[in-house]
Amino acid sequence: MRIPCPRCQAFVVPGAERCAWCGTSLLVEAAPGSSDPVCAVHPELRSLHACGRCGSFACAKCLRKGERDEPICASCHERVPADALPWDQRAELGTLRAFWRTCLAVMLRPAATFERARPEGSMGSSLGFATLSHLAASCTTFLVYMSIVLLIPRELPESDNVDPVALSLMWVGLMGVGLVLSPIVGMLATVANAALDHLVFRLSGTGQPFEVTLRANALSLSPYLLGLVPLCGMYIAPLWVLGLRFYAYRALHRTGWGTAVLGALAAPLLSCGLVFGVYALVLLVGLSPGGAR
Repeated sequence: MRIPCPRCQAFVVPGAERCAWCGTSLLVEAAPGSSDPVCAVHPELRSLHACGRCGSFACAKCLRKGERDEPICASCHERVPADALPWDQRAELGTLRAFWRTCLAVMLRPAATFERARPEGSMGSSLGFATLSHLAASCTTFLVYMSIVLLIPRELPESDNVDPVALSLMWVGLMGVGLVLSPIVGMLATVANAALDHLVFRLSGTGQPFEVTLRANALSLSPYLLGLVPLCGMYIAPLWVLGLRFYAYRALHRTGWGTAVLGALAAPLLSCGLVFGVYALVLLVGLSPGGAR
């Protein structure tokens, strides 16, 4: 069910008090003697829509968005378990506020948050959360590094014939490129990690779709919010992320701890195996009679 704006007929989000398109206030006073329905809680205001559960008329101030995006009144919304994460309410809260609240809920109350969270979520929603998480993880540190390069003077030997200002600007430019690419690379890494984890779940017999694995993987990146603390947050968060991924996979996949831990460890174990494998290969080649020459 969609709610049209009384003025421009654009669809408005339940809970909004103004139309996002034309700016018209959705809180319209009821005309005395009119047959128009009025809000059950605020009879001085016209009803914008009837509650999708109890049928009571509700004004824009009393409407909320239900778990299936249907408009419901505030009373029904309070009676129903809050299974929608703040990130799922971006249209009402705003993207940054929804991201902040979701990160805090996942970090501080992981068991309760994931147990009540809906497992379903669009791929765009999950990728958006992963992108913001990786941006938060790296932006402050990159900016600090760029400031250090610009503010700390460098003295180069005259024989090098290198302009220190040009060198500093080059390093700042490279860090700026890294700052832009970091969330993109992080988003792609999230997709790759979720795909590998999902393969483990499918081999284990779980029937949840890939969107559930991607959503759990993305939400577990919430500790990357610590990256806003320069020079330390982005190095502390990964272990916290891994622990939260156990909770996320267990709750959203509706599976046991063993399968959840195995799925969460798939990507780290494979990465470590590849790294040590490459090191071992290089070491063997270097120690071989042909490599020692």
